[in-house]
Parts: sequence; structure tokens; C-alpha cells
Amino acid sequence: MRYPLKLNKNCIHIFHEGNKRRLFVGELIYDSKKDKYSLIYDRHYAHAKNAIPLGPDLSLFKLKHDSQKGKMFPIFLDRIPDKLNPAYADYCSSQNISPDEKNIMVLLGTIGRRGPSSFVFEPVYSSDFSADDITKFRKQLSISQHDFALAFDISQATLQRIESDKSIDLNTLKRIEMLLTFPDVALWQLKQTGDRVHKNALTKLRKYFS
Repeated sequence: MRYPLKLNKNCIHIFHEGNKRRLFVGELIYDSKKDKYSLIYDRHYAHAKNAIPLGPDLSLFKLKHDSQKGKMFPIFLDRIPDKLNPAYADYCSSQNISPDEKNIMVLLGTIGRRGPSSFVFEPVYSSDFSADDITKFRKQLSISQHDFALAFDISQATLQRIESDKSIDLNTLKRIEMLLTFPDVALWQLKQTGDRVHKNALTKLRKYFS
């Protein structure tokens, strides 16, 4: 079972990278319904002593800036190389995108990721993994919550709350996703905790991940 990461084509995370530290500046979001782009500054960054605005028209005194309908902020468009540039196709190839790519958010997160400034535009990835995937996995292998929790060193009470939608423990959910996605990691974990698990459940888990 694999849970591949998907590129979020409607969001970009922006960072300021100095000599020693990288600071989260905020995010750029595209609203397809309104056909508008929004820049949302991180509150901590905006209130920092040495914070720098992303552009002269994007003041830190205002946390959210909305673009005109159908138009990207001009300061961000300047980060994308001109298509007439002889090296444009090479830029795209180096980032594994097509030279015909038109999505501005994709272009900003790839060939526009680094520009002449100290700001870095990072693409955002996510997966569709959810609590339902945990339940499906357990039922597929006929493993109880008790044995699953012991095998992967997770609180059974936490697992019960996650599966029953009574808790959104993102850290635990992400940890389980990693275990179920990467067999070597799961087997590494089972070497440490497998002695606590019923032999039938342990055999099923080892067979699955092997």
C-alpha cells in the first residue's frame, strides 16, 4: 500500500533564507472560484524586527493581500524566466516540468523557486492518507487495534480516537503514514516492538512489509 505525495497546485510556501536561518514568510494561495491570488504573511514574520516585505506593494502592515481577478502579483511574475530565453527549456527540464507548463503556481515553485532576492518559493505537497486508511489496513490483515498499537509503539487510546474521528493527532497520523508507506521503516520498528505483539499478528505484518 502506497500513499504518494501530490503537488498542491494552488499553494506556495515562501521563506526568507539568510546566511544561517530560513524563516517562514507566508503562503501564496490561488482561489480558483474567485480566480484570485492571495498572499498571506505569517504573523510572526510580519511582526519580526528585521522582516522584509516581498514587494513595495505588499506591505507587512497588512497580513493579507489579494490580487486583481485573473492576475498574479507582478513582483512574482518577475521571478519566472522569459520563455524567449534560449535556456528556458533547460530550466524546465532541470525541474521536471514541461516547457509548455502554464500554471503560474507550478512555475513559481520550480523555475521561479529562487530569484535574485533572498526569498525562496517552495512547492507544497500533501497526501490523501487518513484515519480510514489505518482501519482499512488493519481489516485487510485482520489485526486488532491492540496489536497494531503495540507493533508500532503507538498509544492504543490515541489510535482509537483517531480511527473514531474523535481526535486529529496529525503527528501520530503522519507517523503511521510513514510506517505504512516505507516497508524498511516498518520492519525496523517491528524489530524493536515485535516481541510485544501476538505471533499471528506479527507474522502477518512481517509478511506484508517483506
